[in-house]
Amino acid sequence: MAKKISEMNMQITNPKSQQERVIAVCSDGQYRTLEAIQHEIKQRFDQFDTTPAISARLRENSALFRYGFVKEKRRTFNLKTGKACYYYRLTRVTHE
Repeated sequence: MAKKISEMNMQITNPKSQQERVIAVCSDGQYRTLEAIQHEIKQRFDQFDTTPAISARLRENSALFRYGFVKEKRRTFNLKTGKACYYYRLTRVTHE
């Protein structure tokens, strides 16, 4: 199992897929909006992933778990517009 996790870490460090790019950006501990994740992916990896595609990758809980991560989500509410804004990050799965 240790070998498998280290191989996955190498893929996250040098992402080869959209899922790996999303994990690489979201696993640094910072909460980000979908737009901020999109911007960071463009900055780090010179790839343009759409916000609907990023959202879809974040909904793939089994894939995230396979890489050893779980999604955390926060919501803020804008009183002026009446709309919610969501922020996401990934954290490592802990085995207790």
